[in-house]
Amino acid sequence: MHKSVFVLLGCIVCVMVIASGCTSPSPSTTAPPAATTGTPVVSPPHGTTTPVPAHGTPSWAGTWNMTWRETNGNQTPSVATFTEAGNTVYGNYSYTYPGEGTFTGYLNATVRENTLTGTYYESDDDVGYFIFVLSADGNSFTGRWVHATNQSELNTTVNFWNGVRMVP
Repeated sequence: MHKSVFVLLGCIVCVMVIASGCTSPSPSTTAPPAATTGTPVVSPPHGTTTPVPAHGTPSWAGTWNMTWRETNGNQTPSVATFTEAGNTVYGNYSYTYPGEGTFTGYLNATVRENTLTGTYYESDDDVGYFIFVLSADGNSFTGRWVHATNQSELNTTVNFWNGVRMVP
């Protein structure tokens, strides 16, 4: 039964990832994910503006190169697609652990000014919390994450989760 549920959830996530990928550039035309512990490495084309939703800060909607620090110190690159509706953001992403395979994740979050807080869920049965802070130009974010059992440590964790906008 457990495998059936896992396979069914995997199929649903795959369909969501494929559907969200239909509107983004093919991976061969985009830069590979870059570590984003400092200044953003990738910027949108000159003259590109980031949409500003009703809440007055740049939108989180778009495609992002993300990198996060694992609890073992390794860094994991990923590409995500975020959609924004009012003050709610939904996201889908995929990532690969060498020797283990490719996994998918999704997030649900709430926007308050330039901050996004929410919960992530991953196909390797990981669930946790995150907080992202959007840069003033809306083209990068810095953040932190913790596993669900460590929610009280979100403000002090060294586990970063950063991103750079690929497509506004």
